[in-house]
Order: sequence, then structure tokens, then C-alpha cells
Amino acid sequence: MLGPATSRNLVITRAGANSLHERWLDPSGGRDFDLLVASFVSGDPGPDTRPGIFHIHVPGSKIQGWKVTLAQHSDFIEQYDFVALIDDDIDTNATDLSRLFAMGQEYGFNIFQPSLTWDSFCTYAGTIQNPFFRFRCVNYIEMMAPFFSRTALKHVAPLFEYGWESGIDLIWGSVLPPEFRRFAIIDAIPIRHTRPVGVLKEANGFVGRTYESDIMASLDHFGMTWPSLVASSGLTRNGRWVGKMGVSLRSGALLALPFYSPGQGALRRSFDHIRHQFFRNPKYSEDARHILARDVVARSGNK
Repeated sequence: MLGPATSRNLVITRAGANSLHERWLDPSGGRDFDLLVASFVSGDPGPDTRPGIFHIHVPGSKIQGWKVTLAQHSDFIEQYDFVALIDDDIDTNATDLSRLFAMGQEYGFNIFQPSLTWDSFCTYAGTIQNPFFRFRCVNYIEMMAPFFSRTALKHVAPLFEYGWESGIDLIWGSVLPPEFRRFAIIDAIPIRHTRPVGVLKEANGFVGRTYESDIMASLDHFGMTWPSLVASSGLTRNGRWVGKMGVSLRSGALLALPFYSPGQGALRRSFDHIRHQFFRNPKYSEDARHILARDVVARSGNK
């Protein structure tokens, strides 16, 4: 085992040469999590004497690296109540990461993520911080910085075995039983995504295939259509619970996103999310967990 835990919370990152993970450790007095750096570049970082900081070398693509890390270090990871898998281009700090873990525990979330600052590169406008909310209860948590309870991680870990480099975040909400589907985007604590989406396609395993083809392969395998990100309820900044319509009415704040977003297409993404939030319902596939269970049994039989 890599070593004893110093916290009940763990952050794991797939780190490249320009990783921002050192920023996550400041201020040191505000850190209530351990950090496992799974580097995909060669080179020995040297001994790290700081408590709760662990280093391993896991070459290969992003998702396959997660698969290897979760499988080969399961005894180490089992020590933790919550585990976050955070991309190395995320700009945040120890205090905010610790607060995120605390909110997950306080509200009993099983999969959750911080919202993104308005100057972040994003894929879905619904992940951008909504200034009216502390958090929104949603049906979808993206791959960039998901936080998992121990129970949720056990359910979703087999998804990393398929070899897809995208798309499994569209599946993992459905492989949890309904009673465990407590998912949230935390608007009270945003992070900044500093790199354009898809800029490291080769490093992430997209050689001879595309981001979209892996998504379609994963959805086809589980018999699903692409689920829209929709919030069923939310807790406002002033402590009031509102339902789906209350969230929908407040989603209009995103119309200002094009004035802040560093990427292109912000207006279209904003309109898409507002439309989905108003007119679509949170969607899950009740067959997904049964298909996954079948595949897990089949893999075991082939070993």
C-alpha cells in the first residue's frame, strides 16, 4: 500500500508536465484531504516529505490511467470516505477543495462537482456557476472534477474498464441505484478550468478515433440516448429550496456568459442549457446498472 491516510478525503490527479496540482495544496493549513499524483510523464519527482502527498507513475491515456490507478491501488483508496478525480488543468486551492468535501458529507451527495467560474473553458453551460444557488441537484456530473462517495466509486469503477476515453460520465449516474442518486453541482465553490476542452486529444487516447465516437459507443452499449444536464431542485444562496421551475427561472443568468467566456459558442451553449432546463426532465437508464453487472460477470469469467 502507498501509505496510511491522513484524512478521510482523497484527491487523485493524472498529472502532466504543466500540472497545476501544487496550487491545490495552498494554504497548507486549510487542507483536509490527501493527494495522489498519478503522473503520466516520465521523470522521478523525488521524495515528498509532506504528509498525505503520494506519487506514482502511470503512463498512458487519461481514462486508462484512472483504471490502472483504481485497480492497482484499491487498498489505499479504500481508506477514504470521498475520492475526487481532478484534471491537472484545474485552478483551485486547498481551502476550497476541503470545503467541497465537507459539503458532500454534510448533504449526503454521492457524486458531485464544483461549478466552473465564468472565465473557464467549458463543455456544458449548466456547469458554470449560477450566482443564485449554493448547489443544484442534477442528473449529470462531468468527468473534469467529479467527487465520489466510497459507495458511488465502487459502483462506477467498472466503467473505466471499457477503454472509452469519453462518455462514461454520461453513464455513471444511471449505474447507481435510484436511492443513491444524490448528485449536485456546487455553485457556492467554483473552480477555474484553464485549458480549452479537447486540446490534449492525443494524450487522452484519441488516436484513430474521436471524442464523439467514444461517446456514441458508450451510449450505444448501454442502450441510452444522450442525457441532458437538468437540475430537479436547488438550494438558493439565502437557504431556500426551489424545484425544477425555480431553477429554470434562475438559469437565465447564463445569458451573460458570452461576455466572460474565453471560448467560442458560449451563447449557443447557454441557450441550449436554458431550453433543456425548462423543457426536459432528468433522465436515467434503469437498464444501465444491469448491463454493467452482466459485463462485470463476463469479465470475471474471462480472467
